Amino acid sequence: MLPDPERKLHRILLNYPSHKQGRMPEFKLLEAKTGRSRKDILLGLQYLEDHHYISWPDKTTTKGIIVLKDDTDPSPTKKNNNLDYWTMY
Repeated sequence: MLPDPERKLHRILLNYPSHKQGRMPEFKLLEAKTGRSRKDILLGLQYLEDHHYISWPDKTTTKGIIVLKDDTDPSPTKKNNNLDYWTMY
């Protein structure tokens, strides 16, 4: 599980390209969306890369960032088959 600031940054990187023709957000936009300074964003991106959530070949720009994995909870969810209604109530 990611720390909250890195999780938020990862979610932005994961969702932003789907709305903007595959482009990653620039540092100014990441600053605005996260409320963090460029230095903190760089540390967060480095953390994500070190933990294999992203690939970030060019450290001077966000254009080459590739999201490698999603951080959603991998635990299986309980299927709702409506048996609980008949057996528990």
